[in-house]
Amino acid sequence: MLRLGIRFKQLLLVTGDLIIFQVALLLTLLLRYGHVEQRSWDLHALPFGVVSTLWIVGSYVAGLYDFNVLKNGIKFFRLYLEGMIANLAVALAFFYLIPIFGIEPRTNLFLYFAIVLLLGYGWRLGYNRLIANTLFRNRVLFIGSGMDAAKIRTMLERSAFGFHLVAVFETTPNSRFEDPEVAWYSSLGDIEKIIRERDIHTILLGHKPDDIPGLRDALYKTLFLPVTLLDRTALEETITGRIPLEYVSQTWFLEHLRENEKAWYEMAKRIGDILMAIPFGIITLILYPIVALIIKVSSPGPALYSQIRLGKFGKQFRIWKFRTMHVNAEENGPQFTADAKTDPRLFAAGRVLRRLRLDEFPQIWNVLRGNLSFIGPRPERPEFVEQLTERMPYYSLRHLTRPGLTGWAQVRFLTPTASLEDNLKKLQYDVYYIKHRSPLLDIAILLKTIAIVIRRQGT
Repeated sequence: MLRLGIRFKQLLLVTGDLIIFQVALLLTLLLRYGHVEQRSWDLHALPFGVVSTLWIVGSYVAGLYDFNVLKNGIKFFRLYLEGMIANLAVALAFFYLIPIFGIEPRTNLFLYFAIVLLLGYGWRLGYNRLIANTLFRNRVLFIGSGMDAAKIRTMLERSAFGFHLVAVFETTPNSRFEDPEVAWYSSLGDIEKIIRERDIHTILLGHKPDDIPGLRDALYKTLFLPVTLLDRTALEETITGRIPLEYVSQTWFLEHLRENEKAWYEMAKRIGDILMAIPFGIITLILYPIVALIIKVSSPGPALYSQIRLGKFGKQFRIWKFRTMHVNAEENGPQFTADAKTDPRLFAAGRVLRRLRLDEFPQIWNVLRGNLSFIGPRPERPEFVEQLTERMPYYSLRHLTRPGLTGWAQVRFLTPTASLEDNLKKLQYDVYYIKHRSPLLDIAILLKTIAIVIRRQGT
């Protein structure tokens, strides 16, 4: 039910955008020619229909369908404007590099863009204010500690999923926070009364029912009420795109990770990797001499270097990369990669290569060999894996699937992983990917990776 409501709101947002695009085309022709003839509409409908589809994809890449950013304000305006400017560039490239429709709509295209920009932003403002947080508005009762309740409240406030914390059953005394909109309770015997008085739609569990005396019996009474029971892990997973490992156990993994059900997907993905790697490998091969020359001119030493990484099932393999660091960068031992903007181990040209991801080109041949996939958790060095596994036994779960050139953690957690703690945070996104991996999620990751490279985000 949770995911169904979110999917419906996303579908409504996309549908609204498509309607705006059609209305904008009608207004463009009306303003340009004073009336709309059938011949003029037929001439423009198909190519601008293709542009509309490309703009939907572009908006997704820009993050305009991410419910964690659908908050009116200067940040959202900037995001919307950047996304639409990128869409305009895509439209110009479409009409002038693929001239198959017999029209070169210079004036019409810019007029169309201006109308979409105004109408579209107005629609988005209305959606963010009136629909995102009100449609399927969900009033939440949280059962757990006050400290966890504060984290839940902050998480819900930062998103536009329509969840609002209105009541807390406190399991840890003296840990309350001040909020006039949140009511606090300490007696489970009143749970039915709380649900009716506070108009609760969802009970969010911060504990297992058997962990708190009387909780299981109290929850049993709610079976006869129109409320949804939801584990906090499931809610965080949906809202943040990660699985909070501090709240899960081995039993959780046994219930949710079924690798035999992914066999067909892994086979299809491997075929797709090969079909993509061959043309990509040939194209990037042409760039090898140029990149190698830049490196040789910028820093003494070899253009390529190799490292041992851990792949599927923990098997070691060797990857090759274009060198972006000074030759003696790790004379004091292996270190986690810091931010490419400030990492002193990078030479100037290497810094640029790193941020444009050009140093990763040789790994396409690892994809052909089967060590890597295009999409998957990034492979880590054995010396780091040993340290990370000691801190988090679940770290080995990353090795259930083939590692990738880019992954869900790389597009969702853009903070440089300069420490063990940062890598453990990324693990939450990797486990989410392993649980939910599918062709659609892989396509989403690929599109978001393109946006990150263009914006030169991440490490």
